[in-house]
Amino acid sequence: SNWRHSRPHVVKAWWLAQISAMAVRPSATMRCCSLLAAVSLADGLRGLPIPAALRSAAPVASTSRSLRTVQNIRRTPHACRASPVISMKWDVQLAPWQLEYGLQDPSIPLPTGALESGAPAPFEITDEQRARLIEDGVVHIPGLLNDEWLEYLRSATDWQVQNPHFWSVAGVVSGLYDYIQRSIWSSNSAFANFMYYSPLASALAGLSNAEELRLATDLLMVNPNKGFKWHQDNQNGPIDAFGDNKALRWWVTMDDTPPDHGAPVYLKGSHRNTCVSPDAVFVDLEQDGLLQYPELLEFRPKAGDLIVWHARSIHKIDGPSSADWGSSKRRVLGGTVALNAATYESMGRALFSDMGSHGLVDGDPLVHPLFPKIYPKPEPSEMAERAAGRCTRTREGMTRLASRMFESAGEMVSWCVRAAANPHPLLLRAPHLARDLSRRFRLFLSRLFLSSLPTFPCFHRPDTSCSRARRARHRA
Repeated sequence: SNWRHSRPHVVKAWWLAQISAMAVRPSATMRCCSLLAAVSLADGLRGLPIPAALRSAAPVASTSRSLRTVQNIRRTPHACRASPVISMKWDVQLAPWQLEYGLQDPSIPLPTGALESGAPAPFEITDEQRARLIEDGVVHIPGLLNDEWLEYLRSATDWQVQNPHFWSVAGVVSGLYDYIQRSIWSSNSAFANFMYYSPLASALAGLSNAEELRLATDLLMVNPNKGFKWHQDNQNGPIDAFGDNKALRWWVTMDDTPPDHGAPVYLKGSHRNTCVSPDAVFVDLEQDGLLQYPELLEFRPKAGDLIVWHARSIHKIDGPSSADWGSSKRRVLGGTVALNAATYESMGRALFSDMGSHGLVDGDPLVHPLFPKIYPKPEPSEMAERAAGRCTRTREGMTRLASRMFESAGEMVSWCVRAAANPHPLLLRAPHLARDLSRRFRLFLSRLFLSSLPTFPCFHRPDTSCSRARRARHRA
């Protein structure tokens, strides 16, 4: 009878128990259960107090890139077992009472004169750079950010890592990055201002000769510990990023490339390939017919440089062999911009950058505060919507994402299989079988659901007597 009043505290106690269990004996099942429960209960956790008893009893719940536990934990009963302290180089605190759940404002001052024009800072692009992008599918633009803008972006990134948002939990726990968060412009005002006023939009517009740019997605990435093997980018937002002159991928680095790892490598001209399925993420150069692009383009960007490429360009980045960046850093802000009069094109896919409420359907103009205009200058009304907190994820958007997971099975399986270290050769065929498996699984669920329905007049229950008779004869 007191559930209505006690529910928030019970929920938090349950979450703390899951984190404690993860610390003592990490397992994939426990991680998934904890993260799914955390996502589903995020709204209920926002702004609720924690009992003093829980606060004092809670384990230290920071995380490491691999959730490594303290060595030599004795196999004693749970009542006597102490939860080890888990730490990482960046000390990302993932305890639920230390996360941010809404808008964040680091109050970092913009570079001098950034607000005067109300538009992106100018940046000149040469004809040679435009030609390189068209011919090679990728181009390196040195010196996009001056010292002031570089320091601004570094400060915003370091502040974000020290003040993690709830939407970074899944990526940090995965261990692929020290910190990773998508759509960070919508929750952190410092990154929103970078999109509005930095030279980034001017450089992208100059490369594409675009009259208008809209931000389809962005992604803050800190230290890719395991690197990423050969892949194409297909989480570009609800747009046709693979079309000609429809979108550009971009990548601004805040640190110099280390001498022995971390250099982005592209297959020259691979943006013209027709071999790789749009559903695929990671690829095999031999099996996917990409050996026809033998020339590799390796870039070693310095702090403040920009790399721009076509979404179909095949590329990779190798992390350190130890999966530890040590004293070096790799802080990158990347994303995708839609060019000119773009339209909303979800194509029924599960898109992690399309988790808000907008009411758009395929074919509608991509005009909404969730996909803000950043060139020739930002729209004040869209900026106000973001500042009011109406450009974040919603229940409607998350439901839309969940409902499309099966339709994007090929992409999801491709990502999971290729992201694993040294996958079994038999698993490499999984992306090609994903659609058939998802169809069979949906059919199984539908049959399971129908077979469990009561015999109400409003439901039609299939007659399975013949099947049962056949099975009985077979058993006999």
